Order: sequence, then structure tokens, then C-alpha cells
Amino acid sequence: MAEIFGILNITTDSFSDGGKFLNPDDAINQGNKLLQEGADWLDVSGQSSNINASLVSEEEEWRRVEPIIRHFVPKGVRISLDSFRPEIQKRGIEAGVRCINDITGFTYEGDRDFLSSYIKKHPELKLIIMHSHNRNIAKSKSNLTPEKVIRKVQTFFRDRRSDLVAMDIPESALYFDPGMGFFLSEDPMVSFRVLQELEILKLEFPRLMVGVSRKSFLGNVLGELPIPDREFATLACELHLLRYKIPFIRTHNVLKLRQAEKIWNLCQEKE
Repeated sequence: MAEIFGILNITTDSFSDGGKFLNPDDAINQGNKLLQEGADWLDVSGQSSNINASLVSEEEEWRRVEPIIRHFVPKGVRISLDSFRPEIQKRGIEAGVRCINDITGFTYEGDRDFLSSYIKKHPELKLIIMHSHNRNIAKSKSNLTPEKVIRKVQTFFRDRRSDLVAMDIPESALYFDPGMGFFLSEDPMVSFRVLQELEILKLEFPRLMVGVSRKSFLGNVLGELPIPDREFATLACELHLLRYKIPFIRTHNVLKLRQAEKIWNLCQEKE
């Protein structure tokens, strides 16, 4: 059974829900809703990573996420912090976050020596290395093609794994996200090639996280489908992830994925 990460964006400019949960009470209510629907983790972000996003200050990013972390951690809720800034990651771990989801694959400038000592104190801590063609907020003008993408992602993962293990971080703590949509390319077929060849990635990197929820590549192949109308397309992709037994799935709509997962599993059962 996949572990589901419910997306909780506390931003002004996230592509799907920017501005909806800036108020801490609204964010907490949304977090409770995601948990009630069956989320295993809340994936909390105070810095949008979409193609039109602006960088906020570290102070603003932490101001957005801190109340949510402080509210849920004492209740035993598992929090994943979606942040690429080392200082925010450090504060998050100190506040009880037990998963760091880094869209730069832990390449953003700054001192990360704290990771090895913190992971010794908290061996359950998970680090998610995400691939992005520009190692930062999603951008257009990628040079990735469907033919190149799997090799490029594999090379990136190998390099980051080697560097982090050299920092005395156990390989078992590392998870890998190929990135989707504009993190790969504006060409939707690049993302679809990754989905088609998940088995290749899983052979070397079995601890995968994949997030396809409402992403641009889904809308683009369906006639520029607006974001609110991408739920069926999202679910089709997420069923594909279930088929390949992807261990971590990141999604906005936890309820529809949990319901689909139950039906999917019942369809696979044999007497």
C-alpha cells in the first residue's frame, strides 16, 4: 500500500491552490481534512515551486509553515517539509519534521552538515531527492527529451546519492522523486516517458516518490485542460503509480486516491 502525502501549500502562488491556506486556521483545517481523508503525511510548503513563483524570504517561508508544524507534530502527525533552503530544513527537523522534500535534490546553496548529525538522532528521518532539469523552481526551456530523460534522471540520482552518502547519511534514508511537469520539460511527453519507464527507475531506486497531481503535462495533452478539471487525468496517472507499487504518492485530493486504491486492490484480489 502506498503512503500518501497530502499536499498543503501555504503560499500565495502555488499553481493549484495558491492563496487558499495562508491563514494558519485555514491551513490547519485543510490539514485535518487531508488526514481524515486518509493522508499518511502532510507535505507542507511555504515556498511555491511552480514556473511563475516568486522567492519569498526565509523568514516569510518559516512564518508560513511554523504554526502548522507546531500544531500537528505534538498530535503525532507525520510532517514532510517541502523546502530546499537548509536553514528552513534545519528548523523543521528541530520542530519535529521527519521528512524533508527538496525540489533541488539538496543542491541549493548553504551548509547541510547538520543533516548527518540530525539523522543520527532521528534515524526515521527521510530525505527526498527530487530531480529538476534546472535544480530549482520549475522553469521552461528544458533540453530534456523523451529519449534522454531516464538516463538524465538516473545520473542525477546517482550523483546526489553519492554526495549524501559521503556526508555520512545512510542510503536507507534517501528517497527519489523524478520530478514531473515543468520540473522535467514543457514537453508533456517527457513526463509520460518517465511514467512509461518507472520500472527502470525502480530497479535502481526502489524508494520512489511520484507526484502527478493536477500537473501541466496532464492538461496539455487534453486540450489545455484547466487545473480544476484535471482530477480524472490525475487519478488515471495515480492508478498507474499504484500498479507499479510506487511507495510514496503526493497528491492534492487524498480522498479520491484512497477510494480508487481500495477498489483497485479489491480488483486485484484472488481467492
